[in-house]
Amino acid sequence: MITNQRDALRELLRRVDEVRGMADRSEARTAIAPEDHDALIETLHELVEELERSHRRLIETNVQLVSLREVASSMVSTLDTGETTRTVTRYLCQAFGFEQVFLLLVNREAGKLEGTWTRGGGRDQSVAVELPLLGDQGAIARALWLNRTVVHHAARHHPPALLPEGHPLQETLAHLGPVVCVPLQRSQSMLPAAETHELCGAHCVIGDATLLVPPPGPAADGWALEREERQAHCLACSFMPMLGVIGLARGAAPSGAAAPLAQGDVTLLESIALSVAPVVETARLTQELRRSERFREHVLDSMASALAAVNMKGEILTFNRAAESLLGWSEAEVLGQPFGQLFGIDGEALVHTTLEHGHEVLRHETLLRARDGVPVPVSLSTSLLRNERRAVYGAIATFVDLTPLKRAEEHARRLDRLAALGRFTSSVAHEIRNPLTGIAAGVQYLARTLADDAPQRESLAFILGEIQRLDRIVQDLFDITHPRGLQCRAAPVEDTVRRALQCLDALMAERGVAAAVDLSPRTPPVSHDPDQLEQVLINLLKNAVEASPSGATITVSLAPAAPPAPDPRFARGPRRARPATPPNGPAAPPGVVVRIEDQGHGISPEHLKTIFEPFFTTKPGGTGLGLYISHDIVKRHGGNLTVSSEPGRGTTFTVELPLENHGGNP
Repeated sequence: MITNQRDALRELLRRVDEVRGMADRSEARTAIAPEDHDALIETLHELVEELERSHRRLIETNVQLVSLREVASSMVSTLDTGETTRTVTRYLCQAFGFEQVFLLLVNREAGKLEGTWTRGGGRDQSVAVELPLLGDQGAIARALWLNRTVVHHAARHHPPALLPEGHPLQETLAHLGPVVCVPLQRSQSMLPAAETHELCGAHCVIGDATLLVPPPGPAADGWALEREERQAHCLACSFMPMLGVIGLARGAAPSGAAAPLAQGDVTLLESIALSVAPVVETARLTQELRRSERFREHVLDSMASALAAVNMKGEILTFNRAAESLLGWSEAEVLGQPFGQLFGIDGEALVHTTLEHGHEVLRHETLLRARDGVPVPVSLSTSLLRNERRAVYGAIATFVDLTPLKRAEEHARRLDRLAALGRFTSSVAHEIRNPLTGIAAGVQYLARTLADDAPQRESLAFILGEIQRLDRIVQDLFDITHPRGLQCRAAPVEDTVRRALQCLDALMAERGVAAAVDLSPRTPPVSHDPDQLEQVLINLLKNAVEASPSGATITVSLAPAAPPAPDPRFARGPRRARPATPPNGPAAPPGVVVRIEDQGHGISPEHLKTIFEPFFTTKPGGTGLGLYISHDIVKRHGGNLTVSSEPGRGTTFTVELPLENHGGNP
């Protein structure tokens, strides 16, 4: 063997001794002569065995780390931090044989470390732990603020945490030996590349060891206050890199001395921290994303304005609750559907103008189509949706229902017309009636001078009829602009109905129409003005007679009003059986309902919308004031007058009256 080979062999043997020393193999021989071939072979055999053991341990550790990541990843979907930390610490105790393991995660909003401390060894006891992060709260919190691994071989001198009296973990901490704490860090790819102080200012306390030991003297109080202020600043900072702390601990030896803690355990725990940190970060991002998504949904659904978002093709991406209520579609039904196909070409044109040309619309009045095809007047505004690169990927359309505004405007115009009509009626009614009275007297005088069979009598009768019609128009105008006060008293509505029918006996006989009254038992008397309610019923019955064909029958039904059904949204507790009769006798109905149903050809849908408006009529020679006056009288009684009709299937007018008049003028 030449000299160079002998020197190289000696150098290799020296390095073998160094490696064995690192592996605590003190029993191995350290002095081997290069010429001792048997010793060299034995040494090579031991090295191969050690290499094989190391590879097996490495493979086993890798498998355990992969399994740990899979176990932790399966917990990403949970929103319970305690369940996540409990699962991870139990796995570490079982798979790696650790005696005690803890995993605490940062809750920045609460300023705490929250997680689980688990004891293995067949007992598998887990305890929830919460540690404040402000101030000096023990070795665990200190490792997080220092952002480095901290090993304490005697926990009695460096307690891991300062717990309140009676905490279930207090006895465990009193009998601890060595403790190692490893901080969990966010991925560097999730943090900006600049230095920490350049990002959040000189208040950053992460890794600042100068704040661990207070200065001597009275300066300690100011030092402690500054430390807590800087810690609070870091917790509120969006660049805070710390996720939590993972650690392992061993109990003290029976003799009271600290149990040994090998360097391999620390290295293994740091490897585990590298595997757990990405999963913890993913779980946190997932939870923040869900929280942000819930916040977005709550904001959208609480908006008073309807909102729809579309992509570049005009397909709906989002549809909030106000839009569902206004247009009658559910979000599930409209997602992915073209905006114009559902809501009409007017709204589609505005949305496409924004998408194609970037022209945003502000409070533009247009018509959208509801689910039932009814046009809905809205005030529509649009804005572009842009991604982080400012590229347009869609548009938002917000729209406010203008139906109440249009109705209020129409009501205001109607009131203006009535006010003008009232002023006109007050100024000229007497001037019209006085000549009418003279004209009527003159016509009647002429009629008395003519023979009974004189042909002029027909013309005089026509003139008298027109005079009477003009007088009724003037009286109707007075009734609208100067309504009489109600003289209410409790009386059966049936009596008022029969008087109204008696007044129309001659008209019904002339047209060959009959009337049938259907009175429900126990129909109570209600407070009403008999004269004015009779006027309402005469008007409704007269319309029914004139709309019915010869031989038809008009049905007038009277019944107690049904009590309102309870709202299921406000139901509480189990449903209880109700007694058949209340203790104080039968409950009083809320009022009386009168229905007048004819067998005529019905009313078209477009006429139903305006049937109670003044001056609207479909009858030749009608004034269009009868139904308006009737509706006003019922409303002043505190009731309601409605109509339902289908072309070719007759019409039903419904008068609802309360027991007591609380809705109108006395």
